[in-house]
Amino acid sequence: MKRYLGLICCCLLLLCGCAAQSIPEWRTDSFNSLEKYKDEFLAGKEHLAEVHFQKAVDEIKSSGDLTLLMTAHLTRSALQIAVLETPDFRNYLEIAKADPADADEQKNYYLLLEGKFDSLQKDKLPKPYQDLAEVLEKGDQKEISQVVGEIQDDLSRLIATGLAVRNGREDEALLTGAVDLASSHGWRKPLLIYLNRLKSYYRENQNWEKEEKIRLKMELLTPHSGMRGKTGPAC
Repeated sequence: MKRYLGLICCCLLLLCGCAAQSIPEWRTDSFNSLEKYKDEFLAGKEHLAEVHFQKAVDEIKSSGDLTLLMTAHLTRSALQIAVLETPDFRNYLEIAKADPADADEQKNYYLLLEGKFDSLQKDKLPKPYQDLAEVLEKGDQKEISQVVGEIQDDLSRLIATGLAVRNGREDEALLTGAVDLASSHGWRKPLLIYLNRLKSYYRENQNWEKEEKIRLKMELLTPHSGMRGKTGPAC
């Protein structure tokens, strides 16, 4: 279960465990619940996502591990940023008041998500996010798009894209990359959100032809669109 620890520190999306020993049931249950939360959230199934998230939080609370509890709430904040929503850090900040001794990575990840690049310790972040924090602080659009595109983990790359947009650093390549990424995974919620963002980008840049193509694509992908039921030409 080393991956269990690695990915949660990298993108705060999983929970940690130990490969050499038997895994406590609460760890397995919380891990599975967070995985289901991610899937339902990205699918746009808000109610189911919240049910799984609360189950994960309850399992973690049974262990008394505040650092892991902070991680779970930052997971949700990171996913909110990934789909261009305003992140809610209130639960994380309440837990942080207890000052868990081993929460440096969580603190620096929070500062990254908040966009406080000059306050965080970049060496406390996983390598992809160290580079991301540096280029976002510099504000070089070409470098930002390049660093985001080089992030190997797909969900981490979507979070990085959301961070770039949140900090006013977006271009066509960044947005189309997010659309392609969401499409390849079947992540309906970010797909529609980034298509809409891309449409707005084209409108702002007066690229009417591309804007219209995105508008038509979104119309076709929207439930209950006019295409429903049209299986062939009339006789």
